[in-house]
Amino acid sequence: MSDLPSFTLPTVFDNPKGWGPSNTKQAKEIRDIPYIPFSKSDKINRVANWISPADTRDQRDGGRNRGRRDMVQQTYGSNSASAFVFQAEADEESFSLVDNRGTAVKKIAVRAVHGGGARGGARGGRGGRGGMQRLGYGGGRGGKFAGGAGGFRKRFGWRDNDREQHHRYASVKPTDEWELVQDIEFSRMRDLSFSVREPKDIGFYGSVGVYDQGYDRVNTRLERPLKVSGSVRYNATASEDPVLTKLSEKAGDVKVFATDSVIATLMASTVSMSAWDVVVNRVGDKLFFDKRDGGPLDFPSVNENAQIPPAEASEKEPNSINSASMLAVEARDATYNYIKQVTEQRTINYENPNPFNEQNEAGETPDDNAYRYRLFDLSARAGKTSHDDDDEEEEDVVIGERVLMAIRTEVDGVVISGQTKKQMFIRALTQHDITAVGAGKALDWRQKLDSQRGAVVATEMKNNATKLARWAFQAVLAGAEQLKVGFVSRVSPRDRTRHGVLGFQTYRPSDFISQLGFSEYSGWGIVKALVDMCLEMPEGRYVIMRDPNKPLIKIYSVPAGAFEDNGDDDASTAAGAEDGAADF
Repeated sequence: MSDLPSFTLPTVFDNPKGWGPSNTKQAKEIRDIPYIPFSKSDKINRVANWISPADTRDQRDGGRNRGRRDMVQQTYGSNSASAFVFQAEADEESFSLVDNRGTAVKKIAVRAVHGGGARGGARGGRGGRGGMQRLGYGGGRGGKFAGGAGGFRKRFGWRDNDREQHHRYASVKPTDEWELVQDIEFSRMRDLSFSVREPKDIGFYGSVGVYDQGYDRVNTRLERPLKVSGSVRYNATASEDPVLTKLSEKAGDVKVFATDSVIATLMASTVSMSAWDVVVNRVGDKLFFDKRDGGPLDFPSVNENAQIPPAEASEKEPNSINSASMLAVEARDATYNYIKQVTEQRTINYENPNPFNEQNEAGETPDDNAYRYRLFDLSARAGKTSHDDDDEEEEDVVIGERVLMAIRTEVDGVVISGQTKKQMFIRALTQHDITAVGAGKALDWRQKLDSQRGAVVATEMKNNATKLARWAFQAVLAGAEQLKVGFVSRVSPRDRTRHGVLGFQTYRPSDFISQLGFSEYSGWGIVKALVDMCLEMPEGRYVIMRDPNKPLIKIYSVPAGAFEDNGDDDASTAAGAEDGAADF
């Protein structure tokens, strides 16, 4: 028995924190052996890989499918494989290949068969007349791999990147005098969040119309023609608003001034596809977020988020009524006409007169819109402090300087229900020609709006996500209880001057924002970040613009006289838009 070999169990060093030997306790026999630590979540696809990265199949197949193969079959330890790579001590110059002839490449012959559509290849059936056949694949009918009457088999996904992409143009072209301050990707902006306290009202101005509830019964069978109104609605920017300019001279805590259209554009910037720009004027410690007259913020886009959006007018069709700029002008006029038509029952005057009618000349058409000026608190806060008196409410502790923002919002109408008056924000969606380029595969409203309203609304939420998000944020800024969206369609697809009202849809603004996949906190987070960034910049003029082809915004520092002498150029880019006021 003494001659039998003996076996002694070696000491096992347990590693409860990972696989392999422990870093603190190691046997003497393996202490000097190189080892690559790895996590339990690593996927081991190969136990051993004796092929160096330079010897992979990528050299033989020209690098095709390299990314997909490396992602699926990544060799374990490839990121630290240098510890196991053999290093030659000296050049082996004496080594030479016995045979250095290249391997013959097999070629697949391709031949075209013209004529009367003879029988196809080994896998095909009978080809079509005058078709073309490839070796190994048959003609039209009968073959297992045949693709139709011409023997063509579509390869899905092949050269999809070679398809013509829709090129978008910048809303304003930067010059050599512009200096890039910063660019911000949309991916970083989506993570922002900020909570704004309940806003305070500065005052109501102008007069508002009462909504005609008879339009709630309108449908495709009871269509009402859209009437053209002769009223005027001014769309002045923040630095030209009489109420905001007076407030900037008196209130010291109010440091930011803007309109609802500009703030809503910033809130919905991460979903925008077309280019836009906002002019920021830093005057002392005040900020004015302005828009350019005749710029993209004056005209609502049409099918901006569609897979193939409407194209601009080309040299072949310079006067196309379905171009992007012409559709935007048509959508603006249809919206204003719709607002006026559904609220012409009677008018309610607010306590303050319209601020834009005070300096009107004799014979000038007055502005008949209603405005609500509100004050939002953008001050940074942390925690709460309690008072000695239990009756007093707890207040947040303001961090840093107090920042208030005054916004001019729009009130489009009121609906009277009993003794209550609910404020409304009214807009209209337009449909031009469902067969035109850029229609976004929309359903025909005249046939499907009553029977398939859900599908129609879902399509519009996909094709016009940016526009609908801006409207929802504008309604929230105005404190409206209802957001009413009308469906306005052309009477004839070839006539852009005659429209009909086919129906409507009513939403609660906060609920509609959630349906669109947005958040009020995220929108305020974007506004808060841009305001803080602009307050830290030196005094001057800046431009926040959306890059036309990349998901990011850029902030430029521009000369003080920029955009003051190019009013004609701005109006021409907006397809003959009126300056300042919009007639409807």
